[in-house]
Amino acid sequence: MYGRLKRLYVTGKLSDTGLANAVIKGWITEEQRKEIVAAKKKK
Repeated sequence: MYGRLKRLYVTGKLSDTGLANAVIKGWITEEQRKEIVAAKKKK
């Protein structure tokens, strides 16, 4: 799930809210969310 969410977020197909909801639903951890956000900033 982490890889899929990361791809969607980096390509702009997933919003910040969607990423936060993934944490709430338990699909990813807060630490993973931070890593995904950082990956988009590097791009």
